[in-house]
Amino acid sequence: MAPRRPKLLFLAPSAYTLGGVQEWLAQLIPDLQDRDWPVTLALPAGQWHDFERYRDRYPSLPALPLGNPSGSRAGRRRGVAALLREQQPDLVLGVNLGDLYPAAWQERHAGHFHGRVAMTLHGFVPTLLADLQAHRPVIDAVIATNQLTCSLCHTQANIPSERILYAPYGVNPDPYPTLTDPTPDSPLKLAWVGRLDQDQKRVHDLPGIMDELDRIGIVAQLSIAGGGTEEASLRAALAPRLQSGQVRLLGHLTPEELGELVYQNHDVLLITSSWETGPIVAWEAMAAGLAVVSSRYVGSGLEGALRADVTALLFPVGDATTAAAQLARLQDPQLRGQLRRAGRQLVQQRYGRDQSCQAWEQAFERCLNLPPLACPPAVPPLPPQGRLDRWVGSNRAEDLRRLLGIRFQHTSPGGEWPHALHSGACDEETLLTLAAALEAALEAEEGS
Repeated sequence: MAPRRPKLLFLAPSAYTLGGVQEWLAQLIPDLQDRDWPVTLALPAGQWHDFERYRDRYPSLPALPLGNPSGSRAGRRRGVAALLREQQPDLVLGVNLGDLYPAAWQERHAGHFHGRVAMTLHGFVPTLLADLQAHRPVIDAVIATNQLTCSLCHTQANIPSERILYAPYGVNPDPYPTLTDPTPDSPLKLAWVGRLDQDQKRVHDLPGIMDELDRIGIVAQLSIAGGGTEEASLRAALAPRLQSGQVRLLGHLTPEELGELVYQNHDVLLITSSWETGPIVAWEAMAAGLAVVSSRYVGSGLEGALRADVTALLFPVGDATTAAAQLARLQDPQLRGQLRRAGRQLVQQRYGRDQSCQAWEQAFERCLNLPPLACPPAVPPLPPQGRLDRWVGSNRAEDLRRLLGIRFQHTSPGGEWPHALHSGACDEETLLTLAAALEAALEAEEGS
């Protein structure tokens, strides 16, 4: 009889059903099940975190609800602690759900939970790195999806190198039929996929790039897939092009719609981001046979996937003139074919679904085999969350809230179940500057 596989438990938000992290989970968990890993996914059920909607979107996932009847911080911790005692996983993995770590700390200190704890890290986010540092006594390992993120875990959160593990996202390596090259006189069909924001995705670089393409005489069409806070202002900036049909705003698309409407009907994926830990859309586009033209975003250098003139054409972040010049080079069918072939080969070798699952399996096994952390001291107490906490203490106050049916009303998903519980040591802009400097230094060290 084969030995039992360790039991895995993922904790993730349920407020969002579309996005790279959600699709990663929806792919990874079934792949782990196919390899005989016992896996459960716990999702908050509450005011903003809609468990039923999430389960409807991903019906095949082994999901169970994580409750918090009072909506309080003490209630969140109590709910996670009860889940750990009930499930007793060998390894519990946090996916942007900060209350896992103090709850696991509390239960490990009390001797009620003996499994390992890992944080999965999906971005350059100061608050997540602060959480990682604050909860070092109970986090056995961090698993990051980008090589630069791994380095930041060491320099910014003081995590020992042996407890920093790497596992990338993966995609189906060859999901679409071979694309035919467009004729020389046809418009260049560009696709941009992501969240419509400026800070990370730099969506407002798109009008300038289209203007530069006009200036150098390149006829192009642009489809923009995604939604976000900058949609109205982007519509205004692109109004004449939207009216003429040269630019289309497709809105939020499911992975199936992305394949049908974007990857099978465009020539180029354009990436304008300031930073990324993937992005998954780059690997999806390469698998579909699109050429990639990308900014040299923070996170791309150390990862080493987007190699200039080999797997992608690159331009400095925010440089519309160079971006348009790189896009113009794709009029050369030989160059376009070379990029498409190299991109598909990259996915098949490094970012295919099987390769990704194997990397995550290896990370789990390494985490489980690390020397155990010392039993932590008592978890720091919760600060009062209202007069009731100050009068009788947080535990008794939580008992009274549940008894009397008192519930906090939250104004956002992050208020109900926050991604992180600690403020970062710096703001996002400062962290990005530090990350860029670290990436440059490490690249120079590798090249010396």
